[in-house]
Amino acid sequence: MSDVDTTTLAARLDRIESRTAIAELVAGYCEGVDRQNLDLFMSLWHDDASYLIPGGRGDFVGIERIRESQEVIAKAWKQTYHWTTNLVVGFESEDRAVGRSDVYAMCEQHEGLVCLVGGTYNDVFERRAGVWKIAERVVNRWFVSAPTDIPLLSPF
Repeated sequence: MSDVDTTTLAARLDRIESRTAIAELVAGYCEGVDRQNLDLFMSLWHDDASYLIPGGRGDFVGIERIRESQEVIAKAWKQTYHWTTNLVVGFESEDRAVGRSDVYAMCEQHEGLVCLVGGTYNDVFERRAGVWKIAERVVNRWFVSAPTDIPLLSPF
């Protein structure tokens, strides 16, 4: 995807460590949302990041608006369970990468019914001051099922 030098041992090691850090951001997103861990969720984003959910769900730009996104989610769902897979990462430079991953989620309404959700996350990750974080996440939802009666037992 770029002509970033990956021939030296140091460059190859940096690429591996960067991929690991980015994968941890993707997993941390699910962990933060599903466990309603606001501190973890907020630690994933750069201060000027964008969290975009097309279809009228919200465009949250900047760290304070991203914090507000969790209030919006909490109003919509009692509990969520996300599984993210198929992470593909391409490096545009040593400090910037784009990623794509697919997501499947079970989202429990406050009334107890469950919606099944599928989609794709399109991300931009940037390393600033030596730390990888999310610079942009666009959530493309492919489907949201009608609410159904699937009893969920919260393990938390």
